[in-house]
Parts: sequence; C-alpha cells; structure tokens
Amino acid sequence: MPETPGLRERKRADTRRRIEKAAVDIVDDRGLDALTIDAISERADVSPRTFFNYFDSKEDAVLGLRPEDDTRRTVAEVVDEVPDGPLPEQVLDLLVRVSDGPGLDPDVRDRRHRVIHSYPALLQRHFLHLGRMLAPLTDGVAQLVARADGTGVDAAAARTGTPGASDTPRSTGPAAASTDEFGLPASNGPAEILLMMCGAALRSTMLDLTRERADLTTDESAAELRIRAAAMLRDTIERLR
Repeated sequence: MPETPGLRERKRADTRRRIEKAAVDIVDDRGLDALTIDAISERADVSPRTFFNYFDSKEDAVLGLRPEDDTRRTVAEVVDEVPDGPLPEQVLDLLVRVSDGPGLDPDVRDRRHRVIHSYPALLQRHFLHLGRMLAPLTDGVAQLVARADGTGVDAAAARTGTPGASDTPRSTGPAAASTDEFGLPASNGPAEILLMMCGAALRSTMLDLTRERADLTTDESAAELRIRAAAMLRDTIERLR
C-alpha cells in the first residue's frame, strides 16, 4: 500500500532522530575526531547518501541543525508553548527551546549539550546557526510581541505593517515570506532588535557559564541561563537610557 503523507513524515522524523543520536553518541563516546559520515551512517543504519538528505555535514548532525522550512515549523510550534510573562524572557525561552529541537529524546539532548560545550568548534557553529534562523525567529518574536500587545497579528502582517487577520494571540503556523518594492525581505525593526539583543545576552551568558564549567545539561543550569541572560539584558537597557 502507498504511504500516506503522515506516515512518510513520521518515518523521516524517525530517520532524522536516528542520525542525530548516532552522531551525538559517537562524539560523546569517542570524541570529535572519531566523527565521520561513514561512522554516523553505519550506526544509524542508513546510507551516506541518505545522510545527506537530512544534514549538510557531520557537525550539523551532532547539533541537529535543520533547514529553514523545518525551523519555521519548529518556531511556530514553540511560540504556542512559550508561557506568558515579560517579553524579553519569552524571547529567551523561545531561543532556548528552538535550539533543542522538537521530539528529541531527553538523554540525547543532554548528551548533545555536553558535547557542544566540550568542543569550542561545535559551540561556535551552534551560534553561527542562529544567523540561518534569523527570518523564522524574527517571525516568532513578532508573534510574541503581538501577543504582548494584545493585537494578535500574524508574523507576516507584523513584518509588513499591515493589519493581522488572526483573532487570537497564538500563532497558527509558519508565515509566508514577504518582500518590499526592491525585492528585499520585509523587516520588522522592533522584533529584529529584540531578537538580536536577547540572542547576544544568551550567547554571552552561555559562554560565561561554559567558562565556569557549569553543567548546562541540567534543568537548574537552564533556569540559571535564562535568569542571568534576562538580568544582563535589563542591565544593558538601563545603561542605554
């Protein structure tokens, strides 16, 4: 019988998780030098050709870096899960949750955190990935801003400045990209600025905790990360006044 779209998607998600787990396990067990495409493919029981259908590099498999379309879907789901509270803390929560990815086994997530913070090259690549996620994350922040304002506009409306059609402050899915008269991506200044400030605070705090050899795989450290990043953000804003 032909596979349904839902079944195909579940099988793809399962294959992706197997590849991610294999890559993380290899680095955690044997070190980054042992990480090869062949080793990942063998452990995940896929061909090297199949590997490249999911990830661009062996490092991306360790980090679970996803294409932009996948990121958009993830951001839309996470925005709905972020609890109400001060807007900067909501944005920090969004960034932390999106970086973990959906449906990841907690043990694999914990091991990933450990290897990321054990190898500076992986940590740097992890931060560089935020640049690839800029547009989807900006849309997500725009939805959080709209929720805080009580307007409930969708991300596309927020970026173009047109009234939103949504009747609720929660997101309903990934927004379509829009461009201006010059064909350049339309922007949402407040959301982009807030995203950049929160991202910088999160990166700086994470590096501080890494230097302090904090175990960032624990819930307590994750909470500390959010608290310290939020405090840094408030202090920076106060200094700018």
